Amino acid sequence: MMTSIRSSRLVGPVSVGLAMIMTLVLMIPAGSLPTAEAAARRSRLLLFPVLDRTEAPVEDVAARATAYFQVALNEIDMFQVMEFSRTSPLVMRAVEEGRIRAVDLEIEVADPATAIELGHALDADKVGLIAIDGLDIDDDPMRVEALINGQIFDVDDNFDPETLEVVEDPRPTSTFGVAGRSRVREGYDSNEAPLIREALRDAAQRAASVLEGEPPVPVEERVEPRRDGAWKWIAGAVLLTGLIVALDSNGNDVEAPDPEAIAPRPLPLRQETAAIRLRWEPPVTDLDLLGYDLQRSTDHGRTWNPVPDSPGNVLPGHTEFADFNVEPGISYAYRIRAQYAARGPSAWVRFGAIEFRP
Repeated sequence: MMTSIRSSRLVGPVSVGLAMIMTLVLMIPAGSLPTAEAAARRSRLLLFPVLDRTEAPVEDVAARATAYFQVALNEIDMFQVMEFSRTSPLVMRAVEEGRIRAVDLEIEVADPATAIELGHALDADKVGLIAIDGLDIDDDPMRVEALINGQIFDVDDNFDPETLEVVEDPRPTSTFGVAGRSRVREGYDSNEAPLIREALRDAAQRAASVLEGEPPVPVEERVEPRRDGAWKWIAGAVLLTGLIVALDSNGNDVEAPDPEAIAPRPLPLRQETAAIRLRWEPPVTDLDLLGYDLQRSTDHGRTWNPVPDSPGNVLPGHTEFADFNVEPGISYAYRIRAQYAARGPSAWVRFGAIEFRP
């Protein structure tokens, strides 16, 4: 179903008003927002590693899917996601206190009873079981579709406090089945791994929409703006807000780097048939790494903008990213920084520049 923006005399003033409100919100210190209260309303969701029921050509497809789902589910208001892994501080503490066994970290959690039992031991409100049931790869044109199913179980509803056992027939509170798709790549003849990751990321975002109660928008469906006065007002408001967010596009970030936040080490850029691939060595540090920021410049470093599709999608375990949004004959310069939980960002470090010649 196509969506349009209706014309109204109030659209202009309202749009400008919204832009002004967003400006004020951006100027409010983060500590003054009611984040603690919002977090308290969220259900603590224990997310188990995504199960790979396919013979995917990428070895770490399940790990990447787990990371994408953790990010996507954390971004919706209903969940505060906790990771079940041997490196999670929550899980490590539970092992030390004897609430769960070390052997539990060696098994693949695939059944609701085990998941709910571990969720109860870790004081979770809900547990999530997700599986990749199919990966369809088309060669001409190249595209990938990931079929993913998941179930969310309420721990208290499925755990008997008297017997301290999981009920005989656990019932999920939410289920979903989504198909994540990569964009179609005409003439692409390189490795399919980037397209698989794109499909997995799309599936995670669609699953989050389903769990919020909104059916995912089909890939083929596109929302076309109406060419009327209302659209001009909205576009102006969005542009104004964007200019406020990017106060200084010359690299003078509002968020100053922490001297103890170690930056990654860029490796030489590599040109592929339809993309420029960025690769780097991760920083050697004991700090809690949240992920990476990637930016590029097309004017020899005078201005910088985020690499398309990269914001929020370059996770701690990643050591490469493919920029498909490139045009022949244009020289692209890139830079990267690391984001840490307690320290903030590292300094930006440059990859260099490369002219894209397919």
